Amino acid sequence: MKYGTSGQIEPTAASGDAGIDGVISQDPLGLDRIYVQAKRYDRDRSIGRPVMQAFVGALQGQQADRGVL
Repeated sequence: MKYGTSGQIEPTAASGDAGIDGVISQDPLGLDRIYVQAKRYDRDRSIGRPVMQAFVGALQGQQADRGVL
């Protein structure tokens, strides 16, 4: 019985994703999930506190207990 895809990332919709870019299911049932937000890396550009706080808010909106920025 294969319920889901463990370890695979599922991208969210491009708009209306509430700050979440993808979701990783850690188990075959999809009960343990890691929420992901991706940012473009540049040496001259840092991720500031407002971006971090917005991601934490998005995690709370999903009732998530873990995420990766």
